[in-house]
Amino acid sequence: MNLKLILFFLILFSPFCSKAAYYYDSIDVKITVNKDSTFDVEERQTYFLDGSFGYFFRDIDLNRLDHLSEISAFDEKGNRIDNISVSGKGDKIHIQWDFERRNFKKELKSWTIKYKVHGGLGFYKDYDELYWNAVFGDRDVLVAKSEVKVFLPKDIPSFKVKLFVGPAGSVKQFETYSVFENSAVFSGNEIKPRESMTIVIWWPKGFIEKPFLYQNQMINLSALALGILIPLVVFIISYSVWRKKGRDAKIEKTIISQYDSPLSPALSAVVARQNITAKDVLAIIVDLAVRGYLKIKEEEKGFSIFKHKEYSFERMERKDGLLPFEEKILDSLFGGSPVVLATEIRRRFHIELPAIKKEIFKEVEKTSYFNGNIEKTRKKYGFFYSKVFVLLVIIIFAFVFFSRFLKIPADYFPIAIIAVISIAISSFIGMAFAYYMPVLTKEGAEAKWHILGFKEYLNTAERFRIGEETADTFSKLLPFAIVFGVEKQWAKRFSYLKYTNQNWFVPAQVYSGQGGSPSSFSEFASSISNFSNSVSSAFGSSSGGSGASGGSAGGGGGGGGGGAG
Repeated sequence: MNLKLILFFLILFSPFCSKAAYYYDSIDVKITVNKDSTFDVEERQTYFLDGSFGYFFRDIDLNRLDHLSEISAFDEKGNRIDNISVSGKGDKIHIQWDFERRNFKKELKSWTIKYKVHGGLGFYKDYDELYWNAVFGDRDVLVAKSEVKVFLPKDIPSFKVKLFVGPAGSVKQFETYSVFENSAVFSGNEIKPRESMTIVIWWPKGFIEKPFLYQNQMINLSALALGILIPLVVFIISYSVWRKKGRDAKIEKTIISQYDSPLSPALSAVVARQNITAKDVLAIIVDLAVRGYLKIKEEEKGFSIFKHKEYSFERMERKDGLLPFEEKILDSLFGGSPVVLATEIRRRFHIELPAIKKEIFKEVEKTSYFNGNIEKTRKKYGFFYSKVFVLLVIIIFAFVFFSRFLKIPADYFPIAIIAVISIAISSFIGMAFAYYMPVLTKEGAEAKWHILGFKEYLNTAERFRIGEETADTFSKLLPFAIVFGVEKQWAKRFSYLKYTNQNWFVPAQVYSGQGGSPSSFSEFASSISNFSNSVSSAFGSSSGGSGASGGSAGGGGGGGGGGAG
């Protein structure tokens, strides 16, 4: 006994027979592929109805196609139905025919839907393809039988076909089809609820004209053009504002070596590049050590190939003569303890770094080197873009979270992606220009020229002022060398000197208590280099189409659902 007969007896003898019940007696589809890449679809749906009914509906899935046009409907006698309603419903087109409600007593009633599909064909490297869910799977009732006829342009010399019937994703193929010269007929029986009947036909390229704008390309190209235009406009506006208000005063002088800096290591870093990095903070710590506020100790751990060096900081009694940002650094470094290991302060110091920067920028503001507070100037010009970026992140998460519930059509996803990328790029452009809006005054530009000359002196391999370079000179100017990233070159300048003890740094040879000390400043410089790399690292860180080779039921275009009520 087949499924249709079982369903018939269930309807006939059910104690709930007063309730409306139906299934599809047949769904017959005719598809005509046109030379212009559109194809015309004619669906004749015949319902077996038992109970009260007043409308039929069909939902056509818009995934994998551009749009539908020329939508019309006809009754079982072929008369055009004028009172159909067509509306968007998520990523589907909803077509409904409301007729006079009445009680049906195991009767058949039909309607026919016609529409033209744009952008529904697949265009691949070696072939073109029709991949279509002729019998939709979004339904809860049986389709007793179905016949699908496909007609191709007469000049197509050959084609191949596949037929899938089953739940979405099923790759089970059927051979219930017949192939003719320019057409094919597919058939299916007792197609269960939630199963699709999907046909695949592919033919050689060159016989169907691929449209210039394919599958929402007009909308996507417009969105892409706007997505490119917005960052471009933001760049032009930001660049114009920067040229007008953000350019430093110029000093038309060649940089020549200078033998000192007019500023401290911290202020030298800010004037040179308008920023403070973790390595700059390390330079300030070394400067504080040289000046007697703390001592740095190096200790060798492990043995053989597992040897490594650890560094600790010991706070000294001296507290006078500190600037506010220097006090902040010492408090952040020690946190009330007299001795701390570099490995212990990684997380704490990473959190404190923004507050340290803020204090240093306040100190710079007291000078006449900039047109205002660096941090406030950047916030002033970057406020809008930073807020837009934060809002964008919120919108992205909201879009991803709610898209499934709101049933946002898939057609809008490329547009959404373009919009997200465009706004993100625009925000980064705006914030990048805001970063460079603090302006060096003439005095600031003069100081920068002097500082860059001092960097040249520290970096040069030649021995300027050889008579004045002593162990004390090395220690005094080492913080500046760290700021400019030339501490190795600076230490190399002193390789000819015999090592003498430095009050601010205790090398591993001395700290071990086994006697001895570095044999030369070259060996001492190696310790300093290891220290710089190890500690600055600690400070700066914290924890498309299926293709003819495949396919499946429900995987093509069209599909959707339908029913009666």
